[in-house]
Amino acid sequence: MAFRVHFTQDDLRRISLAEEVNPLSETIFSLRHLHARHPGASFGQWRRWAHSRIPRSVHLLRTLVPAPHGFSPDFLTPTGATDLEAGLDELLHTPKSFLRTDLAAFARLTGNPLPAWVPSLAEGDPVALKAVGGAVRDWHEAAVAPLWHHLHARFEATRSSAARSLLSEGLDGMLSNLHPTIRWTPPVLELACPDHDWDIHLGGRGLRLIPSFFIGHEPAINLDPALPPVVIYPVTHDRVWIPAPAFGHADHTPCDRLAALLGLGRAAVLEALSAAHGSTTELARRTGLSPATVSHHTQVLRVAGLITTHRTGASVRHAITSLGMRLMHG
Repeated sequence: MAFRVHFTQDDLRRISLAEEVNPLSETIFSLRHLHARHPGASFGQWRRWAHSRIPRSVHLLRTLVPAPHGFSPDFLTPTGATDLEAGLDELLHTPKSFLRTDLAAFARLTGNPLPAWVPSLAEGDPVALKAVGGAVRDWHEAAVAPLWHHLHARFEATRSSAARSLLSEGLDGMLSNLHPTIRWTPPVLELACPDHDWDIHLGGRGLRLIPSFFIGHEPAINLDPALPPVVIYPVTHDRVWIPAPAFGHADHTPCDRLAALLGLGRAAVLEALSAAHGSTTELARRTGLSPATVSHHTQVLRVAGLITTHRTGASVRHAITSLGMRLMHG
């Protein structure tokens, strides 16, 4: 069972790789893991932590995000936004015609009756849209934002790996090494899917590849022909880090112990640098900290011998040292 994505020569010329994490998509994908019966080692600890933080408003989303391997309406995950506020604004201004079509398709795909409040959402009711947008924001702040630096670092590492494959092995090499659940047999990209067996023809529209932290263990694809074709595939990670662990907990990861030793801010900066070197501004973007706070943390880390800083003209770049890397990995 699989999605088989068929490429033309025009499609191959129009393959692109996402440059930034989509916070709105990651927020929706993360919510799916609350429904999983067997979340696995990667997400089990995060789910236990997240369950204790579920805002009351989030129960509104349970119907729209029903299962870890199921479908959710496309209007919840606009693929172009790389900023939470921009994504929420796009969600709140979804055209009525798109909402009607999207929610009708969602109902057909899931085969489940929708609650009484959904028809007003399908008609673009501002109150219903605002309630959904508020629930998404609440969930993001509760369960996704606290580990944003970790999420971003894993995204960057996966994206960099794909870019290296492209440069060293060409397009065939990159498409062959995206993820174990993705198989490239030119001109078809096959995505493992336990419940569906579909052929999808891109027809010259190209394809955007988006690494995702919370998509789970299998890739996903945008099935709406009216939207830009997108394949979302899993980043590589062993276990999802959670902030503020209790001391002495048996499930501590190296990142947990590092945060206990250095503090969350400096641990976030060091972890971001373990994925890729960067400037103060780039580190602020990856970690969610202010540039001034990042500057303070890099000074402390540099004095401790965990990072180095190099200036070239007006550009300042930070990089992790071998000592910092050893500390990072426990």
